[in-house]
Amino acid sequence: MRRTLFVGNWKAHFTVEEAENYFKELPQHSAKWVYETVLTPPYTLMQTAKAMLPPNVILGAQDVSHHGIGPYCGEIPCGLLKPFGVKYAIIGHVERRVMGETNERINTKIKNCLAHGITPILCVGDNLQEYQSDMTKKVIEKQLQECLAGVSDMTKIVVAYQPIWSIGTGFYASGELCRMIAGTIRQQVQRLGGSPMAANFPILYAGGITTENAQEYLETMDIDGLMVGPTSMKPEVFSRIVMTRFQLKKHNME
Repeated sequence: MRRTLFVGNWKAHFTVEEAENYFKELPQHSAKWVYETVLTPPYTLMQTAKAMLPPNVILGAQDVSHHGIGPYCGEIPCGLLKPFGVKYAIIGHVERRVMGETNERINTKIKNCLAHGITPILCVGDNLQEYQSDMTKKVIEKQLQECLAGVSDMTKIVVAYQPIWSIGTGFYASGELCRMIAGTIRQQVQRLGGSPMAANFPILYAGGITTENAQEYLETMDIDGLMVGPTSMKPEVFSRIVMTRFQLKKHNME
């Protein structure tokens, strides 16, 4: 059975004082969370997060180095993140790809994560031109094939569909589009893994998530959770998104 997962990505925000205030408020909201939830602060806040995160919230990283520990100025390898208790890492975020990150480098990062027991959250997605040219499926299949080359156990990854054309633009992918893309992702990963069990991994949607549109994605077949950007920077607002899944399940049971 696939697990539900929520990821809050703070990106390059928050001083230590701001993070401390966030963590002081967080427990009154996170106490209600029943699904796996990850926060990915900047590297500068790892020690603060390790000390203050509630026990039911998991620490993640926004990226990792493609290098190991060694003479690599400015790099943060997996081996330096593990002591903080980092369990997840976002790999291939669109904001890294636009800086020139290639599928080949992403592949190295994924393998580094797996070697250190960190679950990679692989981001894949299409740009506006590719979307308008009906190239989305081919683009994502190529990204998956190259980013996951040589990965033997596909059940140890997470994939997030992150349409580039929806990041910071005010445009949103429909739930129906997400359903089709998620199906493409699952089929391609299953082919790459060579086993029906290879498809037993979470697929997230990541693209302009708000409290207003979260329900549409969480009601979508094959979408197992959300990766939330700036909306995750307010504990009460982020909690409303996380609790949407619980409320939907409760409603369906009634």
